[in-house]
Amino acid sequence: MQDQNKDAINRRQFLARGAAAAAAASLSGAGLFAGQSGKFHPIPGSSLPTRAYGRTGARIPLLTFGSGSRWLMYEEQAGLKVMSEAIDSGVIFLDTAHNYGNGESESRIGQLMPERRKQVLVQTKIAERDPSRFRASLETSLKRLRCDYVDMCLIHSLEQADDLERVEQGVVDELFRAKQEGLARWVGVSSHTSGPVLARFITRHPVDAIQCGLNVATNGPYDMGFEEQVLPLAVEKGLGITAMKVMGQDNIVGKYPEFDAATCLRYSLSLPVTAATVGMPRPEHLRQNLELVRKFKPFSPDQMQALKAKAQGEIQTSFREFMHRHHDWA
Repeated sequence: MQDQNKDAINRRQFLARGAAAAAAASLSGAGLFAGQSGKFHPIPGSSLPTRAYGRTGARIPLLTFGSGSRWLMYEEQAGLKVMSEAIDSGVIFLDTAHNYGNGESESRIGQLMPERRKQVLVQTKIAERDPSRFRASLETSLKRLRCDYVDMCLIHSLEQADDLERVEQGVVDELFRAKQEGLARWVGVSSHTSGPVLARFITRHPVDAIQCGLNVATNGPYDMGFEEQVLPLAVEKGLGITAMKVMGQDNIVGKYPEFDAATCLRYSLSLPVTAATVGMPRPEHLRQNLELVRKFKPFSPDQMQALKAKAQGEIQTSFREFMHRHHDWA
């Protein structure tokens, strides 16, 4: 019982620090601008509240544009229109992946890049586990995106311990080579399924940022473990941290009335993260999220604990089971 009480106190302290950091870090307007190579364009500013993107020297808005399956629900021109609206509104960080829509996501974004490239930061993710093909996949992504480099390149969807072993057999080396050669401004890793494995990765490899599932259902030590096991370590290491699966991929928002989109987005942004990436399949979703971000105030530690308690049981269990079956290839 004493150990349980100690864990609860430590957790409340972490949440309190996280809420305070979230409130302090959300500054409006400023653009950034330290330590950039001459090859890379200056990092654009945003009219939205921003937070430091780890130790990169950048500040990015609290909301980033998810360009996976939700965005691909749009007819092409409608999708480009809503992305342009997002950029004009200050959502300057675009999140895509080599595999999204078999390349359609990157190709769509590429249509905007001749005009928009210097107004945005572009992130792609490479799922290739064969180091001899990793570089070729990244080069294909750059051609689709019509970019000389991406601002962030992530190893896509690190899974269990056997997958960590695979990426450490050459893929990690290729990731850092891409950064060294200027094909990526920054590098990192994303993960959907295992906090302990992601924690092991960032302990071993000096990446700039991570992207992982962080929502009301990922907050216990016996589920994916991202909030409990990865977030404190990533904060300690000064990494940029992007929350994903914020809405639960149709397994939370729209399924459980007490967890609407605004509550779920606010929960994730109340953690000590840099930003949340969100897929927004309707224009009104973008506008609603923009409104929340502009007026964002973090939940208090007590409010966070109450939301966690509501999500225990079926919500946590069903989301965990969904994620273990899910492959983020869009």
